Formats: sequence, C-alpha cells, structure tokens
Amino acid sequence: MASELIIQLQNRDGTFNCEQFNNLPSPKSAYIAICFTDSIQSEQLAIDLKTKLINSITNLGTSFFPSRPPCGGHAVSFNGCQALGIPDNLKLLIVVTDGTSNSFAEHSVLNWAYRTLPVIEAGKPVNLPYPLNIPNAVFWNTDIDEVIPTIYGLIGISEEDQRIFISYKRTDTSVFAEQLFDRLNHEGFEVFLDRFSIEPGVNFQNRLYQELADKAMIVFLESPNFLSSSWIQLEIAFAKKYRLGLLALNIDGAKKISSIDDEYRINLSLNAAGQISASMLDSLVVDIKQKHSVALYRMRNYLNKNIVAALNGKGVLTRFDNNGFISVTNHSGTAEYKIWATPRPPKVNDYHYSDISNPIGEKVIVGPKFMEEKREILNSWLSGKSVVEFYNEGEILNLVKLIHP
Repeated sequence: MASELIIQLQNRDGTFNCEQFNNLPSPKSAYIAICFTDSIQSEQLAIDLKTKLINSITNLGTSFFPSRPPCGGHAVSFNGCQALGIPDNLKLLIVVTDGTSNSFAEHSVLNWAYRTLPVIEAGKPVNLPYPLNIPNAVFWNTDIDEVIPTIYGLIGISEEDQRIFISYKRTDTSVFAEQLFDRLNHEGFEVFLDRFSIEPGVNFQNRLYQELADKAMIVFLESPNFLSSSWIQLEIAFAKKYRLGLLALNIDGAKKISSIDDEYRINLSLNAAGQISASMLDSLVVDIKQKHSVALYRMRNYLNKNIVAALNGKGVLTRFDNNGFISVTNHSGTAEYKIWATPRPPKVNDYHYSDISNPIGEKVIVGPKFMEEKREILNSWLSGKSVVEFYNEGEILNLVKLIHP
C-alpha cells in the first residue's frame, strides 16, 4: 500500500521533531503525535513507545522505510505539522504519562481536535486535564509496547474490533477456557466459546462455520484429549484452509497439533483449580493481542496482494487511494473501479463505507471465499440492494475480466 506515516515526538521543551515513513501497511496514511507529561520518566516512556512502534511495524515484513519529511524533520510547534492539513489521513495524539504527573510543557496539546489515546501504566491512575481525561485510555502492565495492538487498530494496520475463537476440549480445560474467555471479554474482544455462544436448537456445524469465518484468529487449548474430537479436527482444517491466525496453548506437555509450528505455541501449566495465575494470564493476554493484530493485518494484506497481482497480470495499473481502496480504470477508460478488501465476511458498515467514500465510480467489495449459508444470503441481498457489488476471493479473476476483458 502507498500510505505514509508522519510521526512526531515531543521534546522536553514542548517542541516536536518529525519523522516520515513510506509504505505504511494501512489503507490510509496516518499522522501520529506523541506527547508526554512533565517528568523525565514520562519522556523516557514516550521515546520507548515511539521506538518500539516503529520497530514493530518494520517487523511486519513490509517495505516500510524512513524518508525525509517535507519540513526536514526540524523541531516545530505543536499543530504546526503540514500533515495536519491533509483532510483524509488518520490523525492520532498519544498522551504518555508516568502516572504521577499531569501537566504539559506544551499547553496547546489541550486544543487537539482529533482522536486521542492516553497511555498509562496499570495501577497508576492519574487525572489528566480536560479534554485528555477521556475514559478509554489504554493501560500497560509490564512494558509499554503492550499498547501497540491498540495503536495498530486506530491507524488501520489491523481493525479496532477484536474477534477470537477458542477451541478446546470441555472435559479437559473448561475452567481455563472460561477464565480466558472472561478476561478477553473484559479486554474488549468478541470471543467465541461454544458453552456461551451457541443457543440450544441451533445447527451446531452451521454456527461453527459462521463463527470461524468471522474471526481473525483461533486459540487452541492443547490438552490430553484435545485431538480426539472430530469438531476440533474440523476447526484446525478450517483455520489452515482460510489462513486464520493460529496460537496453540500447550497444557502440561500435551500432544501438539502437528500443523502448528512451535513459533505459534505457548507452553502453560494449570494449577489445581484448572486455571493459570493472574500474572501468567496478564502475559498471555498481551501475547494474544499482539498476535491477533498481526493476523488481521496479514489476512487483509494477502487479499489486497492477490487482487493487485491479478489486475497487474492483465496489464491493469493499480493504486491505493487516500481512503484505502484499490483504484483502477477499465480497459476503455470510461469507468473507475474502487475495490475494498475485507478479511472477514462484509457487514453493513463495509457497504456503507464503500458507498460514502466514493461518490463516483463502480464500487466493489472483495471478501473471503467462505461464508455460511445465512451470512451468504444476507450478503447477496445487501449487494443486490446497494450500489456496491460483492465478489469473494475465488471470483477475483471474474472481476478482472469485467474490468479488463
């Protein structure tokens, strides 16, 4: 994607230094300002967060690289960056505090008019001044890089909504599964656990497929009898076929899923109550958040690359516009197509976003090949009633032939 990242970090005197990076793996360009409250500790935390955020994006395996910003990167006053004058980019102010200070060297940060993310260490509540005293701050426990998945969601590398499927054997790990289910729900995840998520009388297999297709990641609880279940074998096969993110939690050295590398496995031991300790749960949730955000990015990136490759293979020139759509013109030059790739079955919001973002041109959504019957019927109805057409990833070549016969 041709998106850019402008990131500014506050200096102790309140000025900001600027850096630019090309090929941000997000549908839209982004501007991030990182400020901190008046303490040396807050300053060090802000520097640490910026460094780890840049390293994390670089490690996604894209061609994300630094370039010289138009201003030259020199210290400027807050709200003085040229990137703020671009109407379509994402804008985010990250406010870092050590939990003891709440004043700022640059008071104009209090006049920020866009999205704000206060970053605070857990257990160190601090009353930030208005309008930074918003309730949806993000907290970290051990290391400030724990907040990076949240930033990924806010700048479009992944998505803000987090959905996970827990695969487990009830007779082995129901207590631990419920412990994990409860904690992830409190962390803002939408979690599927069959004990709580399927109503009596529902076709279990259809519902299972629906939930699997709607998630970015499956967490497998490998226990002594885990692999004996035919349902679990189905979930493993589905996850591999449709490229969902995978994380195996191996319980007390149980037999492993052979198709999951140890790189995507965490070894755990349960206590006498069938749970893990609070500190171990904290660490596990951090790992899950990080792996989930990367899995969602990789799913969208894979789909975008396939669409672009198919179009380029027919000689069609492609570009990503400022709203994250693949933009192409048909062979005769008479129509422009705007293509939105979604790694999960599209919802009403996808159709709405495609429509309002593109007042002219042909509008297309490309999504996963698999959708269970109920979702497929609803999606076909939405596509038929709106000005936005839907193609699943198995129909990309049909879309290419339409654009360039």
